[in-house]
Amino acid sequence: MKELAMAQARSGAYPDVGIGIICDRTWPAACRDELRSCELPNYVANTPKAFGTAQFLWQRICGPPLGDWIDDLLSRAKVEKCVVHLHNAWLSGVFLPLKSAQRRKAKIVVTFHGVNAHFRRQPVRRRVHQWMARRLVKYNAALTSVDHANLKRAQTLLKLNPDEFTVIPNGISDTAARACPYLNGARTFSVGHVGSIVPAKGWRILVEAADQLRRAGVALKVMVAGRGSDADRVKELAGQSGGWLTYKGFVANPRETVMKELDALVLMSEQEGLPMAIIEAFSIGLPVIATPVGGVPEAVTNGRNGLLVWRTVDAMTAALRRLMGDRDLLRSMGAQGRRDFEERFEISRIVSRYHAVYQGAV
Repeated sequence: MKELAMAQARSGAYPDVGIGIICDRTWPAACRDELRSCELPNYVANTPKAFGTAQFLWQRICGPPLGDWIDDLLSRAKVEKCVVHLHNAWLSGVFLPLKSAQRRKAKIVVTFHGVNAHFRRQPVRRRVHQWMARRLVKYNAALTSVDHANLKRAQTLLKLNPDEFTVIPNGISDTAARACPYLNGARTFSVGHVGSIVPAKGWRILVEAADQLRRAGVALKVMVAGRGSDADRVKELAGQSGGWLTYKGFVANPRETVMKELDALVLMSEQEGLPMAIIEAFSIGLPVIATPVGGVPEAVTNGRNGLLVWRTVDAMTAALRRLMGDRDLLRSMGAQGRRDFEERFEISRIVSRYHAVYQGAV
């Protein structure tokens, strides 16, 4: 979100651009510091720590001062109207209607980054989420999604019309950093997991596959970066590994630090939207090994810019052997990922596509 907002500010298309964050106490201090240091007007509201549905229902009762944020930005920009771009998907329905929108001072755009809910055996929770989703339509929010996979789930689970969405992928700015030290003579192949460290993200599949290869005499090392419920277990395993497994903890800018040291990025997720990690990897020429879930196949094409594999240790082991044994394939995948980034995911392209949506919303 910060990347998009800063690129929008640089584009010169808007008198001003601000960022508002609603967070609980678990939001990393490094992220708070990063927000404060950015050159854009920024706003923060704290919320109690609770599971997703309860937290957003709390926002309905004691929500953030969105109206004050909007009025402050309008005053700074010396304009009378603005676009409010919410990134909470259908959960944003709890914030609507905005008084600023009712006074025709603001238009609402909402982005779906991933519809990962299923609500199995949760009829009450499902109805609550459908109520939030209906409010988006009721109050004329323009709907966008980072991938097409979201649309079917939005229709099935939330009763939203797929035709109401504009699909715009995530994006990121360019960088001079490049990955794949293995192509420049490194003797050890480096692979990593970057993101949430929870069972559903599949970090353990990577670690177990790497352990098997190491026992077979393969020169391989693994880096894991992020935070989550399994972080302590990763840290423990890293301490027992003798050095082939490294736990980096939470990293504020993994592309410029962890990722550039890798030869492949791994995402063995049960479900996904369109992960920013994939786009970050492509931007530095880093091939991706991932499961074909959610919006992942819309970015990763098997054998072209990465490998799509089943969510098993055997499949992970085979994929690693394939890349390690074929430097030409590794090089061509990295180069294709880089081209895909330039053509589809470079942030100025995303800014232009959102600008078209904003103009339609206004």
